[in-house]
Amino acid sequence: MIKVGIFGGSFNPVHCGHINMAKGAADLRKLDKVLVMPTANSPHRETAATPFEDRMEMCRLAFADDKRFEISDFEKKLGGKNYTILTLRALKEIYPKDTMFYLLIGGDMLFYFKKWYRYESILKECTVVAAARENSEYIDLMEFANELGRVKVLNLPVVEASSTEVRERLSRGESTEGLIPQAVAEYIKEKGLYL
Repeated sequence: MIKVGIFGGSFNPVHCGHINMAKGAADLRKLDKVLVMPTANSPHRETAATPFEDRMEMCRLAFADDKRFEISDFEKKLGGKNYTILTLRALKEIYPKDTMFYLLIGGDMLFYFKKWYRYESILKECTVVAAARENSEYIDLMEFANELGRVKVLNLPVVEASSTEVRERLSRGESTEGLIPQAVAEYIKEKGLYL
């Protein structure tokens, strides 16, 4: 049996909160592989202004030190709106039948989960793994997860960071130290992103 995590998002840009959560989930759930999937065409948000290729490369740089992580353009290749249930079913067609899938999401997304397209089907086809994005939300997350069923809430140290905050700091020329990895910061500077 192989245990595969699916970690999607706009990653605009990827930040230390994303990395902390994904690596913590991989460790605690003993995942063999984590597919990091920058969204090409999100049904939940407007498409990120930053080109897909730049977001892919920032993810590659952010997770380069951990061989369990594979940066994937799978959703872009699927085309259309990137609904999680469609991605999950397409992955199930190419992975061995005994593969167990784990959908990794932040606490903010779990609170919104009942609005996801066919969320009940997602819960039947994989285990959802959520982690708090703010120190104050852990208990609320646990209660919400119990209502949904088949959701595991990780008790991880929280790195309070958001892509919006990173973009705003970069646009004002402020430091992003501690919010994004150095390699990502250098890539952003080299490409002139978020100015």
